[in-house]
Amino acid sequence: MLILITRICLSFILMLLLPAYSFAEVSAKVAIDRYVREIQQSHRIPGLALAIVRDGKVIHRANYGTANIEFDVSVSDETVFPLFSTTKIFSVVAVHQLIEQKKISLDSNLADLLDDLPETWREVKIKHLLSHSSGLPDIVVYENQVESEAQQAVYAQAILFKPGAKFDYNQTNYWLLNRIFQKITGQSLSNYILTTQFLGTQETVFFEGNHLAVHPHFSVGYNNVGSKLMKRNWHFPQYNYGAAGLNMSMNAFLEWHRKLESGILLSATSLANLRQAFVYDQARSFAHGWDLIYVDGVASYGFTGGMATAFRQVPQKKMTLILLANAMFIPSAKQTSLDGFVNRLLLMAETL
Repeated sequence: MLILITRICLSFILMLLLPAYSFAEVSAKVAIDRYVREIQQSHRIPGLALAIVRDGKVIHRANYGTANIEFDVSVSDETVFPLFSTTKIFSVVAVHQLIEQKKISLDSNLADLLDDLPETWREVKIKHLLSHSSGLPDIVVYENQVESEAQQAVYAQAILFKPGAKFDYNQTNYWLLNRIFQKITGQSLSNYILTTQFLGTQETVFFEGNHLAVHPHFSVGYNNVGSKLMKRNWHFPQYNYGAAGLNMSMNAFLEWHRKLESGILLSATSLANLRQAFVYDQARSFAHGWDLIYVDGVASYGFTGGMATAFRQVPQKKMTLILLANAMFIPSAKQTSLDGFVNRLLLMAETL
């Protein structure tokens, strides 16, 4: 009799607790939506898409606003957003795939891979390119020139500091990685990404440097100019697509994330090596290709790009956040930064 009463009491307690958990979940989703719309309004971002995954399950997903103002097209699961520098997460995975295949290593000297480097560049290693500690001059200032002219111009510049000394964000690193991929695989870095991480070019996954080009589902990028939102074209040269040229939908991004987490793209060991903190001569938190950001003392990894795109993982909590948008955050001390926005969303998602 006592056992029966105990079971009834436990069942009653569970019935009381279940609605409370459900209410907490709903409250968290409402709070996240409210916060996203608040940031969207304060930064005048027409449209964005957000997905949060925990332990392989999408626990929050929503689309907000407009992909194309002129034609009043709403953001959908298939809306394609330019990733800008968030492209680098895919390029870094590609590099670690070559390392898995033992075609290169983190300690490979560029001089052993490319035979036309300036003498002062020859001690730079793969790990320096991935950690933005190469000390190389930035090719981005020559991006309006054809590759041969840009190469000649950047080769004429002096190295800025000893490789490994400090962090200095630099697009030359990814241009050199592209050349290395061309030599080792016979493909550009961008083509290698499409063939090994996706099923080739698709309507919702493609490389494109002209953001006013016409593609199905392609969102329009906007820039805040005074009090107006203006259509904006950012141009990236094809020879450096691996730095900033990938475009994709949230559906495609989530499928890629599933393959990453299931070990299809990289082994667990390679993913751990990718996340290993790089040791600079001067203090800086960055891993071997992805950014390293601590959120309430817990390590998170990923990258952000222009137009408010972000990919962030918190392995300790088995959580991933993906954010896609079609306008930049307004640079102001009074406004929340993109990383700050992502950090807060991750903390809010803990109650989901």
